[in-house]
Amino acid sequence: MKLRFFFFLIQLGFFIFLFSVPLFLLAEEWRTTVTTGEDVHEFGGPLLEVEIPLVGKWKGVNENGNNWEILRRPNHVYSIEITWMEEGKKETFRGHGLWAVRKNKFLYVDILDFNVETDYDWPIEVRNRIPNDDVNVVVEKLKSATVRKVITGSKESGNSVETKVTEFELLWMTLFNQPEAIEEARLFDQIQLARIENLQGVVKFFTDPNHAVDRQLTGKWESTDNDPDPEAYWKVEFIRRPDGTDSGVAIEEEDDTEPMLSHGMWGLRNGKYYGIELFSEGELIPFEETYLYADKIVKSTSEILATQWIDPERKVLKFLPLVITVTDKRIKKFEAEILNNEFRDNLHGLKFIRQKIK
Repeated sequence: MKLRFFFFLIQLGFFIFLFSVPLFLLAEEWRTTVTTGEDVHEFGGPLLEVEIPLVGKWKGVNENGNNWEILRRPNHVYSIEITWMEEGKKETFRGHGLWAVRKNKFLYVDILDFNVETDYDWPIEVRNRIPNDDVNVVVEKLKSATVRKVITGSKESGNSVETKVTEFELLWMTLFNQPEAIEEARLFDQIQLARIENLQGVVKFFTDPNHAVDRQLTGKWESTDNDPDPEAYWKVEFIRRPDGTDSGVAIEEEDDTEPMLSHGMWGLRNGKYYGIELFSEGELIPFEETYLYADKIVKSTSEILATQWIDPERKVLKFLPLVITVTDKRIKKFEAEILNNEFRDNLHGLKFIRQKIK
């Protein structure tokens, strides 16, 4: 009787934990599929009852001698540091991925790898993203799972045994002993960005109901930056709409031609400003030629928005990367008449984008 009551208290404490974590850690609405070969695996969604015992901090070992520490979160994102011996040399993997339990099978897939250089040619700005061709879903049999011990098995590595820990000991994993809410939220954003593979995914990201736009930033704006060596001197005038879309024109000082309208989407998440251009000169930009960026917000009011981005190719004092500040200011009227007409007619909002991107 006492033992049964003890386990009841453990489960009660875990449910209290679940209802106290931020919504992004539960992430019930976000789902993604990962295809490897002929198999399609789904990750995300609400935490299933069978998955509850696997949440938390763990250390593990398998029959191949691999050792690891892992944090599995309720939103199905994990962080792991694993070590193994290969040809007499110790190897280490540090990264983040997705986990799930499906039909008594334990699934996991690495998404971000700290040994992978950021691919700046990929249309989505994601650090350490593992290329699609290298993504591999591992499927193991879930043999048993309690709040203290988890056992899984596979032909490749035999049995894997994990035991619950209160604190991590491996250096990188100690960063997650007391995780910061903002960093946890940004990690979840990175995982979602890494899973975008087409324009439909872009629209889904910007229309996430958990991240409504800041209405004080809607309206008429102009943008400039402090780039010390620009390719051209310019400013951008643009409309931010409350549906998460925008339209704008770039005006160069020495260009007398009529500026061309572009259309895209914008949004704010966890201290960062996200944006992407989807249409240029009336044509839909192919996914491979777009660029979804995320700039750090350094100032935000109803009249001014300042963001910063880092140019990794240019340096300050030979070793510090160059930081560019972009400043948006609210204006009353556009210099470009084509934009005044667009503000009046409002032809290229979310309805237009959804019709064109299906």
